[in-house]
Amino acid sequence: MLDDLKLEETLRLNILNLMLVLYDCGIKEIHLGGLMRILGVSNEVSATYDDQLVEVDEDFAKYVEAINEPRPTDQTLH
Repeated sequence: MLDDLKLEETLRLNILNLMLVLYDCGIKEIHLGGLMRILGVSNEVSATYDDQLVEVDEDFAKYVEAINEPRPTDQTLH
């Protein structure tokens, strides 16, 4: 169970960092289907999300940068 939580958090952080890279490249609207394809999800599954967008802005970028900063080991992110 603990390993699953670590894996889930690692995946979440990697997805957020990928979204930050796209934002830094000037992409402010991220198509979920395209993001899923970049992550290796099958085209068949990803296609069901092609019409969904996530808008990213400066606040999102600040949030992702903040969660990547070193923090005390007893601090938990929610």
